[in-house]
Amino acid sequence: MEELSEDVRLAKDIVEGIHKGKKMLKMYPQNNPIYIKTFEGIYSKFENFFELYNEIPLQIHHNKISFNNEQIYYSQEKENNLALFFFKDGIREITFLKGFTREECEDFIK
Repeated sequence: MEELSEDVRLAKDIVEGIHKGKKMLKMYPQNNPIYIKTFEGIYSKFENFFELYNEIPLQIHHNKISFNNEQIYYSQEKENNLALFFFKDGIREITFLKGFTREECEDFIK
């Protein structure tokens, strides 16, 4: 298996964090320590990416999410499928820009 480049690996970490955060939102109230720690972790992933790069353009497909033509998320499930969640609403690309705040991150996942 080919090793992922640093930018692709960081983008994949972010998408995995978003997916996890979306699940946490359903399970815990906002003041719960697990909820808080989850969002701090997700935002930390964004910060790590933005230390090196200025934007994260994600291409949305029916069952996958890509970054720089590399698949970083894939699911065939109908439920709990992050790609399908966006795709069914007509979203084909999401770009996060350097300066993305923790509040914006939390709002996005909500």
